[in-house]
Amino acid sequence: MNRSIGIPYGQQHTAIIHRDGKPQRHPRQYSGRAAGSSPPPTPTSADRALRSRHSPRGEDRSSRIESIPPLTKGSVSSTYLYVKMEGGTDVFSVEKARLTVFEAAINEDHEYKASSAGVVCCFAVRCADTEDGLVITVDHDNKKPEHAYTRVESTQQSRSSSSSSESEFILYAQADHWRQFFSAIPKRPFQSYWGMLRLLGTEANVKVDGDLTAFTTHAHLWRLILDKIRYGMHPPRKEGIALTDYAPDDERDDDSIRGHYTWLGLSSSMPIGKCKIFYEVSGRGEQQVLFLHTAGADSRQFHSMMMSKDLQQSCTMYAFDLPGHGRSFPGTEQYPLSYANSEDFYIAVIGQFIAKLDLKNVIVSGASMGGQVCLAVALRAKELYVGGVIPCEACDYLPKQQAQSIYGLAGDESVLNPERVCGMISPTSPEVYKRLNWWIYSSQAARIFPGDLKFYFEGWDGRDRMKKIDTQVCPVYMLTGEYDYSCSVDASRATAAKIKGAVFEEMNGLGHFPFSEDPEMFLPYFKRALEHIWQARR
Repeated sequence: MNRSIGIPYGQQHTAIIHRDGKPQRHPRQYSGRAAGSSPPPTPTSADRALRSRHSPRGEDRSSRIESIPPLTKGSVSSTYLYVKMEGGTDVFSVEKARLTVFEAAINEDHEYKASSAGVVCCFAVRCADTEDGLVITVDHDNKKPEHAYTRVESTQQSRSSSSSSESEFILYAQADHWRQFFSAIPKRPFQSYWGMLRLLGTEANVKVDGDLTAFTTHAHLWRLILDKIRYGMHPPRKEGIALTDYAPDDERDDDSIRGHYTWLGLSSSMPIGKCKIFYEVSGRGEQQVLFLHTAGADSRQFHSMMMSKDLQQSCTMYAFDLPGHGRSFPGTEQYPLSYANSEDFYIAVIGQFIAKLDLKNVIVSGASMGGQVCLAVALRAKELYVGGVIPCEACDYLPKQQAQSIYGLAGDESVLNPERVCGMISPTSPEVYKRLNWWIYSSQAARIFPGDLKFYFEGWDGRDRMKKIDTQVCPVYMLTGEYDYSCSVDASRATAAKIKGAVFEEMNGLGHFPFSEDPEMFLPYFKRALEHIWQARR
């Protein structure tokens, strides 16, 4: 397994505007605020983790922390583990009684029970420098449902147990890495073992030994078990059950998003023929906004933005699915397993869509691949009739080898793709939105995701072109989440520094999918970006 390229993290959380290559502090403005007024401070990850989400009073959980009694087998929650742990984050020193509590909570969890049906496997989590660890045995054979169980043992217990199975694969990391992984609110990239594999790699003793086929086959299961152990050590407060609810605007019965189809001809840019494209529209405001989805996904990622009452009043929002993605048809000459995205093709789709719907002075925004292409759009703003871009989780170039260690693995795309990408979500994002992102990635056609990665990694190279972007024609406001370990905060900041007049802001408590992983947390950042573009165009 090759070592991935790591990028430092932990920079300050400020909005920076770049003029003549010199960074200057940018006066943040909220929609509806007077220019130059100071917004309320953006909450930190720790603040956010303690805040009660959809409480009628919006009360702060930090003032209501109470001790939680040890969990008994009869009181297991179906969603979280309510176990009060002592002694920090060293899960490998937990006494056997606590491991039994972990077992009970894992076995009672609804998502785990659904995912483990019919599964028989054994894997280990181990410290590369001390050989301490845990052995997890899953035995949910459908032929013997009465014997179904998941057992969690320390390495020492497993060695002395005659009934223990041999591990099919072992997840290795150094003891300090595991301590960070199992902390209450881990830092990037320790929210995910995938992130540790990608950024730290074998040179840091982060590796998978054993049967890689079993590792990828059971990717959802081992990730879920590790998450449940973390929750067991640092349980959310009881008010945190609200994290399973959608945001209030998302649950309005009068859903005003309208779906449509239109035909685009794409033979010149990429030989896929004509394509029946699906797109959605919402809002009746003066400002037109076009959202662009991430690699291997579709425009369902923007439903929360498009359902926002505030945005619907000020904007008319559009979002389409790329050919062969989501609800769009494949091109008439697009064949299975053949898709490969490129800058020219992506720009052609965007340009034809804007022309077909006669959009004018539209603001274009997207994340990840959709954020990268926003920068390409800014270079062509006049010809595309674009009046501003909000690139999220974007930079001018990403080398392919940065992610080869995880994206080079073969397996069931409907499980492996969502597992690999959802590790970039903030650990404090609501569970219901984490699952929604997982579902979107699990529902795409074969080879669509790797086809998009051909553009995302190396296919997009704007390193020598960023200085050509004219922010007087097309204002640029870049946003990147602190938990994104694919396009880091530093990479985005460095790209913004190349664009005269561009603004960059780091987003606290958000990851790679800000539009869809935590819409309420993201919305103030997006409104600030809109306000900046409106002010810049006056």
